[in-house]
Amino acid sequence: MTGKPERITAPFLDVLEVFLAAIGDELHGWAIIKASSRGGPTVYKILERLEGMGWVTARWEERASEPNRPRRRYYKLTGDGAAGARELISARRPRPSRISIQPAFGGTHL
Repeated sequence: MTGKPERITAPFLDVLEVFLAAIGDELHGWAIIKASSRGGPTVYKILERLEGMGWVTARWEERASEPNRPRRRYYKLTGDGAAGARELISARRPRPSRISIQPAFGGTHL
């Protein structure tokens, strides 16, 4: 089930732009934080909202935690999430995006 965002804020749009720039790759939270230039608590709250709306899926990486490197949680836009994100961004931010993501910067090709 997919929903529509109740509140659309600048940080919310920044996170959506990061996903759209990733062109379908999975991204871990730290990569989203760095690319969006938003704080961790803000980004993780938005990711939680997006997951609840059905716009994002999430999974834990399969490797075990190591000292000084916990397992990462990867996020990916769903088909409905990508369509909704494109619609919101084009309506709210008609200028070209300034965000660029490289797969080596937190994305995975699946």
